Amino acid sequence: MQFDWMVQCYAGAGVHRDTPMLDTVERETVLHGVDAAVDAGLSGLWAPDHFMLGPKAEEYEVWTLLSALAERTDDVDIGPLVGSITYRNPALLAKMATTVDILSEGRLRLGLGAGWHEEEHRAYGFDFPDIDTRIEMLEEGVQLIKAMFTDEEPNFAGDHYAIDDALNNPKPVSEPHPPIVIGGAGPRMLRLIARHADEWNVEISARARGKPIDFKVEKFDEYLEDEGRDPGDVERSWLAHVLVREDEAAVESAVDDIFPLPWGEESDMDETLDDAEDAREKGSMLIGTPSQVATQIESIRNLGFGKLQLMFLDFPDTRGMELFSDEVMPEFR
Repeated sequence: MQFDWMVQCYAGAGVHRDTPMLDTVERETVLHGVDAAVDAGLSGLWAPDHFMLGPKAEEYEVWTLLSALAERTDDVDIGPLVGSITYRNPALLAKMATTVDILSEGRLRLGLGAGWHEEEHRAYGFDFPDIDTRIEMLEEGVQLIKAMFTDEEPNFAGDHYAIDDALNNPKPVSEPHPPIVIGGAGPRMLRLIARHADEWNVEISARARGKPIDFKVEKFDEYLEDEGRDPGDVERSWLAHVLVREDEAAVESAVDDIFPLPWGEESDMDETLDDAEDAREKGSMLIGTPSQVATQIESIRNLGFGKLQLMFLDFPDTRGMELFSDEVMPEFR
């Protein structure tokens, strides 16, 4: 399996489920985490595409951050997880992605999604159409971006986007183009992913809504076959929170420090995660000793997911990341 870090570049200030121990966003803290992840042997660095996430609304813009990561690192994947199609014209996005792919010498993986953060859209003046329209925009955007990546004279005409000889030179380093990672798990999204994606990503809320994840895996395989694609040709990744400690007493102490946490989307935090059992059950959080966490990961691997993007609940403390590297990752080599 491949293990990556979801760069925790927004402040949780004691309450946000993703970064509860990160009080403020500072350059040295985030980059120390990046260096620690690379030293720990994690294979990828991903960053969220938001502008004002968390209780303090402290957040780094994703493409600016990825450009810095392209220069700071040598051999890890980098990418947005996932970029909202509503935030940037897809032709401009293709140009930005091409630049980062070149700067990183072919290490970019382009994560895309339909967007969800309505408050953020409103604050920044972005339109936030209904979900069906956003999915249509995403499908057109993926086709346009692929044309920009590969065609000498890219052209595209759709209901939402159009380009006319939108030259994108030089081309990406990746062949035939940077892999397209699409996040989501609803029926329409799964069909779109089956048509266009090189990697399917599921995050916490996508797993929590609707049918159980094993049902969604089964339907995704069916959709791939409908598209004439081999299910084995599309990678599958799982975004997860993790808290690992040496023994059960240390786990219990860390859980007491971190929980309870609000649970839900930014605009709908109407539940709480009160303890480790709650967090495992509602959020599929990986919490426990190294052997317990490895057992939880094994169940994810058995569903067909070969990659985990991890958010360490104790960050900016990197003890959990280092312990995960030393005692959990070797179980999957």
